[in-house]
Amino acid sequence: MIDQERVREMTKLAAYEQREGKRCQQIIRYFRSDFVVRQLLKGVIYGTIAFGIILLMWGVCHMEELIQNLDSIDLIQLGTSILIRYLIFLAVYLAAVDLYANRYYAEGKRRSKRYYRHLKRLGRIYEDQEGRTTPTQR
Repeated sequence: MIDQERVREMTKLAAYEQREGKRCQQIIRYFRSDFVVRQLLKGVIYGTIAFGIILLMWGVCHMEELIQNLDSIDLIQLGTSILIRYLIFLAVYLAAVDLYANRYYAEGKRRSKRYYRHLKRLGRIYEDQEGRTTPTQR
């Protein structure tokens, strides 16, 4: 006889493993601080690339103005201005990455706890069935 409760639990577990199991398994491997620091390091790299692309696009859009004023541009002031804007951009971007990583980690932990709760429930169902069938079989 098929136990409906056991089938329901197994279906929930299989659906979890299909949809989000791999993502949550990657989260569980790390402590929260390690996970967030890893995301922040990736954020520094991706933020630098994004700022470079934005700076390149700005340069292309203002190319004519830059070429006309090339001899009168103070390169030290321009470099300082770009560095300050880069640091502000990176600080805002990393704050957003930190917020996202902490929420993502918390959500992954919550989902993995729910998964383990279903696993325990399935284990109890199996134990109950073994307890019921063992004394009657001889």
